[in-house]
Amino acid sequence: MQSRSDNHAKGIDVSHWQGVIDWKQVKNAGYSFVFMKATEGTKLVDDRFRINAQGARSAGMLTGAYHLTRAKKPDDVKVELEHFVQVVESAGGLDAYKLPFVLDIETKEGGARANISAIVHEWIKQFKLRTGRTLMMYTFPSFIDASLDSTFGSVPLWYAYYNSGTPANKGGWTSWEFIQYTNKGRVPGITGNVDLDEYKGSEAELMAAYNSPQPGSQPKIPAWKEAGRQWLIDHAGISTDWKADDQLDIGTLGAILSKYTEAVVNKKNE
Repeated sequence: MQSRSDNHAKGIDVSHWQGVIDWKQVKNAGYSFVFMKATEGTKLVDDRFRINAQGARSAGMLTGAYHLTRAKKPDDVKVELEHFVQVVESAGGLDAYKLPFVLDIETKEGGARANISAIVHEWIKQFKLRTGRTLMMYTFPSFIDASLDSTFGSVPLWYAYYNSGTPANKGGWTSWEFIQYTNKGRVPGITGNVDLDEYKGSEAELMAAYNSPQPGSQPKIPAWKEAGRQWLIDHAGISTDWKADDQLDIGTLGAILSKYTEAVVNKKNE
C-alpha cells in the first residue's frame, strides 16, 4: 500500500466517547474531515451522532458516518442496514454526508472467515441496492488476516494501521482511501484522546473527490428564481433557453432591460 505524507488532508473520527466537541476549534486546527459513529448492531444509536454531524457541517468539515456491524449471518444484514440508514436520514439525510458511508467490521460474531466475508459482501450489495452508494470498509491488519478472505481489494478501505512505515498489501488491498494512524491524538476542541486520520491525497484532492457535485446531478433551483425566469420569458421576451441558475453579466442584464423597456413602450402605444 502507499505511504502517509505530510501533504495529505488531515481528519479525525469520533463517537460519544469524545463528549462535547468544539468543532470550530477542530476546523481551525487544520482538520478538514470527520467520520462519526452513527449506529451499532440493530438498535444502538451513538448519542452524540446527530449533534456531532450538525456541528461538524456547520464548521465546514466534510462528514462521514459509520456503522459497527454485529451481524452473525448474512440474513442479519438487512435489519442492521435499515437501522443505519434511518438514523442517517434523521441526522441530515444521506446527501448531507459527503464522505463515503462506512461498514466497521472488527468483531467476530460471524465466527468463521467464510461467514464473516459473506456478511461483508452482503452489506456491500444491500447498501448499494438501498442507497445507490458504494460502501467503504473500516478494518485493521490482524482482523484481515484472521477473518476476511482476499475478495475485497476493489472495496474502498479505511485502514486502521498504527505502525510506522509503509503498510504492506493485505487481503487483496493494494491501497487505502483513508488511514487511521493513532487512537491517542490530541486536537484543540476535544478533551482527551481522539483517533487521527489521513486522506490519500491533499486537501484540494479530497475536496475535488468528495465535495464536488456528483456526475449527472443538478442543484435544485429555488422556486423564486424559477418564477423570476418565467416572468422574464413572459414579459421581457427572453429566450426560453435561459436557465434560472445562469450567470448574469452586465451585457446580459442590459439586453434584458432593453427588451423589457421595448415591451413596455409597445404596450403603451397599443
